[in-house]
Amino acid sequence: MTDQRSFARSVTALSLAVIACCALTFIIMLLAGSPAVQPQGVLGQDALARAVLNNVNSADFAKPPTIDDVSCPASIPVEAGREFECKVDGVGDGSRSGHAWVKVKIKDDLGGLSLG
Repeated sequence: MTDQRSFARSVTALSLAVIACCALTFIIMLLAGSPAVQPQGVLGQDALARAVLNNVNSADFAKPPTIDDVSCPASIPVEAGREFECKVDGVGDGSRSGHAWVKVKIKDDLGGLSLG
């Protein structure tokens, strides 16, 4: 009878130890910022538009375009290697189109951009 109680206590203690280890592992992953727990980042539209505007060739425009003239896809997830284009519509004249396309590539998971 004593052996059965001892065995039951041992099994219970082992089960509690396993549960504690699992809980501790989850907490450490949560605090460390595990990729499985972190939400995916999205590029900020205002900062993206300013970066595109700074990369535009001003010779394509009769009057310099403003940030309101830039249109990029909305809610772009930050994934290294993702490519897309942004359009800049501005004022043109007879020799200038007033339009420009800027190719944007996300360089890394932190949102670094390559424009060209």
